[in-house]
Amino acid sequence: MLTVLLTGFLTTMALVVAIGPQSAFLLRQGLRRDRVLLAIACCLAGDLLLIALGTAGVGVILDHAPWLLEVLRWFGVVYLLWFAARSFRSAWEHRRGMRANFDGESSTPVTETLQVVMTSSDSPEPGHGGTALAQQVQVTKVSKISTVATTALTLSILNPHAWVDCLVLLGTMANSFGEMKWIFAAGAIVACVVWHALVGGGGSALASLLNKPRTWVVIDAAVGFIMLGVATLLALNGL
Repeated sequence: MLTVLLTGFLTTMALVVAIGPQSAFLLRQGLRRDRVLLAIACCLAGDLLLIALGTAGVGVILDHAPWLLEVLRWFGVVYLLWFAARSFRSAWEHRRGMRANFDGESSTPVTETLQVVMTSSDSPEPGHGGTALAQQVQVTKVSKISTVATTALTLSILNPHAWVDCLVLLGTMANSFGEMKWIFAAGAIVACVVWHALVGGGGSALASLLNKPRTWVVIDAAVGFIMLGVATLLALNGL
């Protein structure tokens, strides 16, 4: 039993240890410290669903319905291109913010500075009835729960490569172990938990060092190129 569990774990780690769309999203959320646990939970939920369906034998359906993979493939291409465009736009905005703040200290991608002007009418000195006090307040930008959850689930469940890896590849391997197929599936799920925790948690741990405008220009541009590359491969080579 332990051998089957370990086989499921190692096989899945070999598949997920790569900076694909899902991992890039988790890394970005971790570095932003933006609803990291929610992002990890939703990615795991998507992976768990696909692994469970593959182990249950649903992946066999894909062998008899190639058109379904084609539909999914082109949906994935469109979605990844949109995600890439959004990442490039974010990189451009950070770059523009750097130009407006040459010292790079008054602008960060995670927080924004609000100028709050407070007027005091309690001045003890005559002739100073209106004293303007400017305060800088750091307000953390946090994404909506629905936005994070939808993105994480979409990149997990509606990722064409995830269907092939989880439903077909892992599903076929799991069923080859007969009655112990769910032990294999358990090992696969543990691998997903470990990898997602490392990516999201690692990003959060490095946020204090990397959360700078210049770093975010590089990160957002890199995420954009990753999404663009995967979309191009899907469009040209298929699944």
